[in-house]
Amino acid sequence: MTSSNAMRQLEERHVATKVELMLWSNKMDLLALSNVRGEVALHRLTWQKVWSLPPPSEGVSVKGMAWRPDGKVIAIAYSNSDILLIDVENKETLHTSHVDGEITCINWVQEKDPNDPKSNLLHKQRDTSNKYTVQDSTSNFLPSLPLLSRSFGSVSKGVEENLEDAKKIKEQTHLNILLVGVNTGKLYLSIFGLFPCGVVDMNSYVSGRAFSILDADVSDDLNVLFLVMSCWKEADEVKEGKRDLFLVLLDTPVLAVHSAELHALALKHGHIVSLLGYLSHTMHSITEAWENILLEMDSKLASYAATVPGGSVSADFLDLLMFGIPSDELEMFLLQDLTEKGLKKLGHSIELSYSNIQRLVLKHLHSVGQSLAYHLAELRGMARRTDRYETLGLQEETVAKSLIAAGAFLVKSAEVQQVIDNSMKNYRVFFRWLFVVILRLTDERVPAEITKMTQQELAFIADFLHSFDGISVKQEDDSTPSGSSRKARFNLERLGQYLVDQDLIIPPDVDNNPWAKFLEEINVLASHSSIIPHFRNMSLVQQHNHLKKAIADVFIQPEASIGGLFKVSKVIKCSDIPQIGEPRLTHINVVDDGKLLLAFLDSASPAEGFYLLEIPAGKSSTSIGEASAKCAYFYFNSPTSKMVEEGRDGEFSLSSLMKVLDVQFYLHDVLSVLLEQNGENRSATFVQFPMRIALEAATSVSLRGILDGNQAEYILNFAPRVEATMLLDSGTFRPVENMVASGFAVSGTRKVAVILSESRRKVRLFEMEVEEEEEDDDAMDGTVTNLRDSDTSILDVSKNTDGNEAEWPKGEKEHEETAGANE
Repeated sequence: MTSSNAMRQLEERHVATKVELMLWSNKMDLLALSNVRGEVALHRLTWQKVWSLPPPSEGVSVKGMAWRPDGKVIAIAYSNSDILLIDVENKETLHTSHVDGEITCINWVQEKDPNDPKSNLLHKQRDTSNKYTVQDSTSNFLPSLPLLSRSFGSVSKGVEENLEDAKKIKEQTHLNILLVGVNTGKLYLSIFGLFPCGVVDMNSYVSGRAFSILDADVSDDLNVLFLVMSCWKEADEVKEGKRDLFLVLLDTPVLAVHSAELHALALKHGHIVSLLGYLSHTMHSITEAWENILLEMDSKLASYAATVPGGSVSADFLDLLMFGIPSDELEMFLLQDLTEKGLKKLGHSIELSYSNIQRLVLKHLHSVGQSLAYHLAELRGMARRTDRYETLGLQEETVAKSLIAAGAFLVKSAEVQQVIDNSMKNYRVFFRWLFVVILRLTDERVPAEITKMTQQELAFIADFLHSFDGISVKQEDDSTPSGSSRKARFNLERLGQYLVDQDLIIPPDVDNNPWAKFLEEINVLASHSSIIPHFRNMSLVQQHNHLKKAIADVFIQPEASIGGLFKVSKVIKCSDIPQIGEPRLTHINVVDDGKLLLAFLDSASPAEGFYLLEIPAGKSSTSIGEASAKCAYFYFNSPTSKMVEEGRDGEFSLSSLMKVLDVQFYLHDVLSVLLEQNGENRSATFVQFPMRIALEAATSVSLRGILDGNQAEYILNFAPRVEATMLLDSGTFRPVENMVASGFAVSGTRKVAVILSESRRKVRLFEMEVEEEEEDDDAMDGTVTNLRDSDTSILDVSKNTDGNEAEWPKGEKEHEETAGANE
């Protein structure tokens, strides 16, 4: 091992809430932590707060976290089976998905970068430099979507700033896959964390067993998927907790062969999902504007409706229109409750709300509808490339249906626009008539220009007043008090009926429409796939739901088709798990050698030792008869105190067995091990274990004969017990003074580590691979540095409970430059 084993302590901080999970970003010096309250926090290496995120609901805890390979998005899995994709820059929720079952593992993997010199063995046979060159010409044909914040309603800042790329995937030049395992034996795969590209159900391979996915990963060439899972030995032994640990390898050549198509399809899916999110925000804003109109009208009319018998509201207003004489209750309402000034204010407020709705429909609905139609048309073109996309389950028929649904939605939004135009004209007539009535009742002079009324306007007012009762009575519960039973829709059924999830009460009249007559006469043309149908009885909300359902159908089939192409190649029975609680696992792929390394404790932490298993996972391992694995069981005895302090080679005293608290791969060739001394001094010890030395001590085991179902032998039964202390130099053991630890997190790419105390309320941050002289110099003042005041802890909710610090901290230029250089 060429790198230095020296560690330099940077920080020691206390936190107010117990920490559960810790995870380093491989692209930036950022540490993600979750605590027992379900909060997720982000620290810099200097322990400076970036942001903190509260749980989505009360009582929800964090089950796992995974960084997107580019470090710009983090996936958080919660106990309610929701997975949230969070923008690291501003902690905005980019996407939310749900799985069936309790989440037991989450991992985000990416294929090897062809420009990486370490991956030359993987890509030497083909030129992949332009593998994912996608020509996105949408900006040439589609205008930019208008900002939602400028219209009625409110949206988050993240949605406002990233309308076309709300899911943050435009810059994804490599295929990355989010893997989510659950306790029902299912593994969900999704590209970019958005596009579902397969479900692996182990229950379909082995029946009568209860499975739980403990870990999962995909090889960097995307040809092999491996699962680590526990399963009960027999159905009647579930209560006793007797389980086996299995390693399953699945051949996934579809991911490798069709990676370019999957990348293009996932990008198109991301664009469409972003537009659907924009459409949902727009529909919500329209509904809010309409509800404001209802509130304005109801606040005025409800008090009057409560003073008269049921059905009298329409009758009183119609009597006023026909005879010009109001009832006593209506006259009191017009003069005292409504008043001339109040009528003007009400008319202005309703007209403003209508203008907001009109702008939302005209600018936003039409814009996003056209963008959706454009992307769905491109998706239909992709579906017609059956040689490339048919294998992935993309079907032209379902895409064409979604394109028709997008066209029908645009037709319905145009219909709503016409209804708004007519309603605005008619409302002006109604309020002008009511204004004249109030002036006459108050003996004011009525201007001649506002008294003129056509027969058509008079007919509308009569029809308008007739609907004051009736409609609301059908839609309200009979038990509702009379004062509120007619509050829902006094007079807005013309527009309001489009904004509820039910058929239209008054559908549009198209009897005199030339195009409708033409299609009615020629049925063959009306049924042609190029003709967009007009669903007369559907509301705008129903049309929106129909569009979402049609688009969802497009992407359901690829998930089933791709997952169906995965084939199990090896099922390796590792060991039994007699205890309650899952073992602590860690793994890494070594693609250049076609090997998979798996390390895990032999029991729940703390354990007496850990297992190391190397499995052939490349294409060269297809011949099971020739394949062989390596395995070993390592335990540690304490070196003498003198040797630990001096850090020199020498004889070891094998008097005391050390406990293994945690294991995690630091690099592909280095395994980090966290140990604990036995006896009164339980201080932790940090060890960097070179894999070269570990594999030399391991035993080769032929996979022939141990891969056959339930009767197979445990491969780890062949693992020799190796005393690891004798294999390592004493300088490899780095004591962590005055700290009883429980776990740690390391990152070889960032050369950092964090150790969590046994109480889970204290953390120590370390910089790895420092020069020995530098470490000695820092030891002089390390105590002062590491015992700083910890008031800035982002998990200390007693100091800051609002959780609104979403901006990047200032004064971090030095760390940004360091991160950029390491990348």
